[in-house]
Amino acid sequence: MPMLDSFLVDHVKMPAPGVRVAKKVKTPKGDIITVYDLRFAKPNKEIISDKAMHTLEHLFAGYMRDNMPSYEIIDISPMGCRTGFYMSVIGEPKDEEVVNAFKKSMQDILNTNDIPEANVYQCGSCYMHSLEAAKEVAKNILSKDIVIIDNDSLTLDPQKIPNVCDVKSEEVKVLG
Repeated sequence: MPMLDSFLVDHVKMPAPGVRVAKKVKTPKGDIITVYDLRFAKPNKEIISDKAMHTLEHLFAGYMRDNMPSYEIIDISPMGCRTGFYMSVIGEPKDEEVVNAFKKSMQDILNTNDIPEANVYQCGSCYMHSLEAAKEVAKNILSKDIVIIDNDSLTLDPQKIPNVCDVKSEEVKVLG
């Protein structure tokens, strides 16, 4: 099985909140697709609660599109590890543009009163939401600087990594 790009990044050194260009892909027609790692929580130290993550998924994708109107955002998807989202964009936004849209989107979440599409027709788990928890995560992010993450500082050699997890789940802070 091939080694995925996200597993070649040192999650011990990963700062949060942060913005990182995960990769760039050139399409056959020459378009550039930039994939961003939008890190909300420090890996293995913090995790976003299920309900907060689901509500953020409903809100964040729309607000990022609103706050980056010059770009076509293909997708914004939650990470399985519940520490952030991946965002795929046609083009090459400046990192600062993404950071500013990230901040603005967190502020928009704080000003939100309803969760869009949280009904049985548009959502497969409409019972699994918490606007309050999503707002807690947004407050947490806005209380810190969102950094631009340098990939070179996170490079891993997978041949030198033991396949061991010594993280105790009860020591991981749940956000939201």
